[in-house]
Amino acid sequence: MRPFPLKQLRLAWHDASTYNKNIEEWPLRGGANGSLRFEIEIKHAANATLSSQSGFSGLVNALKLLQPIKDKYSGVTYADLFQLASATAVEEAGGPKIPIKYGRVDVSEPEQCPEEGRLPGKLTVKEEISN
Repeated sequence: MRPFPLKQLRLAWHDASTYNKNIEEWPLRGGANGSLRFEIEIKHAANATLSSQSGFSGLVNALKLLQPIKDKYSGVTYADLFQLASATAVEEAGGPKIPIKYGRVDVSEPEQCPEEGRLPGKLTVKEEISN
């Protein structure tokens, strides 16, 4: 698999995985809201492996690859674009076609990003199974 699909999968996962069902107010509850495009969230520790890699595979480069699409289709939210890119990456890698529903709302400023610590650090297989 090429680096682009892997990074698009991680981008979508990290954007969506900040969701907290116990917080009712949006955007505080996090989730797939396009917040990962802001530097403050890119620098979260859980995103470090995404943003610190050099070359084509880094998170910043994955975002840069999507920006021309966002520029051309300004009505598409970053949140939808991240999830679409992920679904497309799965299909390009030989996986199934994932149906996408559109209509996610983007956060509009860095202050709306979820706080640091919403994503777990590196878990062991035993920890993942028991959670």
